Amino acid sequence: MTKSKQTSSPTRSRDKVLQTLYEIEVGGQDFKKVLENHPSEKSNKLYVDTLNGVVDSMKEIDKILIKHIDRPIMKLDSIERNALRIAIYELINKETDTAVVINEAIRMSKKYGSVQGYKLVNAVLDSFIKENQTYA
Repeated sequence: MTKSKQTSSPTRSRDKVLQTLYEIEVGGQDFKKVLENHPSEKSNKLYVDTLNGVVDSMKEIDKILIKHIDRPIMKLDSIERNALRIAIYELINKETDTAVVINEAIRMSKKYGSVQGYKLVNAVLDSFIKENQTYA
């Protein structure tokens, strides 16, 4: 597989978005400055569109998440919080199959997050989908 195909795969793109959101949040860096640190991703449309979409919609996404979690949003682990943000953004704005979005969010939280964090991600997305049958 060529490097460009690896870079632009949906799974790799989601991972890079998650890593970039983490870098912005935990590193306290400016969004534009962080993008400068990822020059190879500028040509990855899925990465750029998803990252910009999540950042631009973060307040609205967080309002949705608050309805489905049992603690303040900032008490969530950063990985789980951002995996959920990506998933909610994709569920609302993309035409990706719901099962794929959920599986990808769970995969990211298992790979990068806390040991049991994927259970929270699954429960929150399940709650959101049950409430919003449009995305089911």
